[in-house]
Parts: sequence; C-alpha cells; structure tokens
Amino acid sequence: MRSRTQNRHDSHLDSVARTARTARASRASSASRSRPFAAALVAGAAGLALALGAPLAASAHVELEASSTAPATLSVLTFAVGHGCEGSPTTSLAIELPAGVQSVTPTVKPGWTITESAPPADPTVLEATTVTYTADTPLPDGFRDTVEISALLPVDGQAGDLVAFPTVQTCESGSYAWSELPSSDPDDPEPNEPAPALVLTDAASGAGATDSADGSATTATAADATAAAPIDDTARLLGLAGLAVGVVAVVLLTIGLRRQQEARR
Repeated sequence: MRSRTQNRHDSHLDSVARTARTARASRASSASRSRPFAAALVAGAAGLALALGAPLAASAHVELEASSTAPATLSVLTFAVGHGCEGSPTTSLAIELPAGVQSVTPTVKPGWTITESAPPADPTVLEATTVTYTADTPLPDGFRDTVEISALLPVDGQAGDLVAFPTVQTCESGSYAWSELPSSDPDDPEPNEPAPALVLTDAASGAGATDSADGSATTATAADATAAAPIDDTARLLGLAGLAVGVVAVVLLTIGLRRQQEARR
C-alpha cells in the first residue's frame, strides 16, 4: 500500500504540474494578444511613412526664378536645388539654355566650378549653351543651394511662349534628368522630372512690377511656368492610402487594448 508520505508527494507534483501548465497558457495568451498590437503598430508606421514620404518625393525638383520674363530682355535666372539623388549628395548641375537664349553669362558662385560649352564655329548660327556648375564639395541631400545665370531671353519670343532649361543633376550615386515638359492635354499625367521653365510675358508685366516698400522686382517661378502642382495625383492617392492604413491600425490598437484591459479584470 502507498504511504501517506508518497500520497502527499504525488499530490505536490500534480500541483506543480498544474501551475506550470497555467503559466504556459497565460504566456501563450499574452503573446497572442501582443501580436495584433505589434502588427497594428507596424501598419500604422508604414501608413504614416507612405502618407508623408510620397508627397515629399513627388515635390522634389530643380526650381527656377527669373528677374524678368519679357522677350528680348536680360534676365537673371536663379536655379535652386534642395535635395540629392535618393539621399546621395549632389556633385554637379548641367543647365542647357536653348538656342533662342543668348548672351549667356554665368555668375561666379563660391564653392562651385563653372564650365561652359564651346561657342559655335559660325557666330551667326544659334545653338544651345550648356553651363555646368560642379561642386567643390558635394552638396549633401537636404541642403539647398542656388546658382545664377544672366541671359538674354528670346528676341522673337511672344507672350505665352514656354522657355525650358533642361537640367541634369548628377550625384555621387545616380542622377536626375530634369527635362520633361508638361503636356497640353490636361488629362495626361504630370511629368515625373519636370524641366525648369518660365513663360514669357508682355513687356509691361515681364519687366517686373516695382514694390513701393523695397523696390524688388516681381519674379516668375518654374511652378508658374509649368502650371504643375507640386504634388501629382499619384502622390495624393498614395498619401490617402497611407492615411487609411494608419487609421485602421489605430482602430485595431484601440480594440486590442480594450480587450486586454477586460481580460485583466
């Protein structure tokens, strides 16, 4: 017959086994409840990144401002870059001025080396001119800098004409060819890599309206020239999709927290 000592020993072992099974079940239940929280947090972060990242990527380009937009006038063209090539620093900007733009004079820019394409052998022939600014030290991604070129706008130009300045941005890794022009069809998608451009205006408005406060001249920007919004339809859709994912993640997280609180009661 089993002694009382053995019975108590067996009872103690059964109690220890039950306690271990309960602890394992509790850990498994806690882990199963935490998985939806982790998934919700990951989904929310991804949605937020998509919502914020897509518009920023779509708005990146080389900007242009002009001191004058009237035909046959000297204008100071200011080109600005504020980003690299997917994080890679910018090493050079090669700006092409079309054949109708003459008397090209690059402005000296500290920290940049200037080279200019050779003039045509026949001075009576109008050819495009390429001015290249090469950074002495690569411009880090996320930092903005500008270069300026003085030029005579097309003598035979008319108000409403689009004058584009295709620009190649070269980086330590990769490059962008900002050379696309907007389509005349409003249903066509906006260009992914729009060329810096301006629209010629009549002499009265193109010469620059003087501000009585500081005497500064009104300038035209590349955004005005291309009539392109900084965020295209694709970016808007991606942004909305990202926000939707983020909202769903927040809802799932809220439901999971409530269930966890109820389980603890």
